[in-house]
Amino acid sequence: MNPDRMRSSFGFGTRLTKIGKRLLILYTVVYVAELLLEHWLHIPVVAFLQLYPPTADGFHVWQIVTHPFIHNPQAPLGFLINALILYFFAAPIEFALGTGRFLALFYLSAIGAALAGMALGGVAGFNAPFMGMLPSLLALIVVFGLLNPEASILLMFILPVKAKYISYGTAGITLLTFLAKANPYGAYHLGGILCGWAYFKAPGTYLDPQLLYLKYLQWRLNRRKSRFTVIDGKKGKDDDKPTYH
Repeated sequence: MNPDRMRSSFGFGTRLTKIGKRLLILYTVVYVAELLLEHWLHIPVVAFLQLYPPTADGFHVWQIVTHPFIHNPQAPLGFLINALILYFFAAPIEFALGTGRFLALFYLSAIGAALAGMALGGVAGFNAPFMGMLPSLLALIVVFGLLNPEASILLMFILPVKAKYISYGTAGITLLTFLAKANPYGAYHLGGILCGWAYFKAPGTYLDPQLLYLKYLQWRLNRRKSRFTVIDGKKGKDDDKPTYH
């Protein structure tokens, strides 16, 4: 990552990127569909899309993909807040990390949230199924503060606060609400933050999607080469040239 690129790219005046726009549109369309199906047609679609533990009767494989994009149909205000967070933070982080790393950060945070929620939910006394984009959004807020700690954010659109304090505060409040058992999704949210932070801090050579893909291509090439053998024709020292089969 280029530090100059990071610093110059940050700012809430940045236009939403294509990926951010698609995520926001997808999130909105899914939520509107939820409201219509749940409240008007009385079809419990959320029960099929939210994530249950693998041992539960309601678990389905597709829930691993669908659960981050589902929001509680009883909480439209929470949906609007999440949409605003996505709108403000998606573009600067994608510009700083690149599209591949941004998407990896976003979805790995969701997977980390699911794993933490299922692993620690029972210990914390909460066994509810998990859903929502908030773990990924909290990870974006934390990473934003790490990328540009001195940037100013208007808290509640009124009070200017440095991004690093928003980042530390987000992680600290999430941890405290989990320890106090005040948030039934505390483990879920905390797992998203920790996984997003770990991915951001990890060396790019290990978790960069493009480099991983290049390593995969190199592995395939080496595998194909291993199918060929070199046979020495024994035609003399000057004419000794290997024959490929």
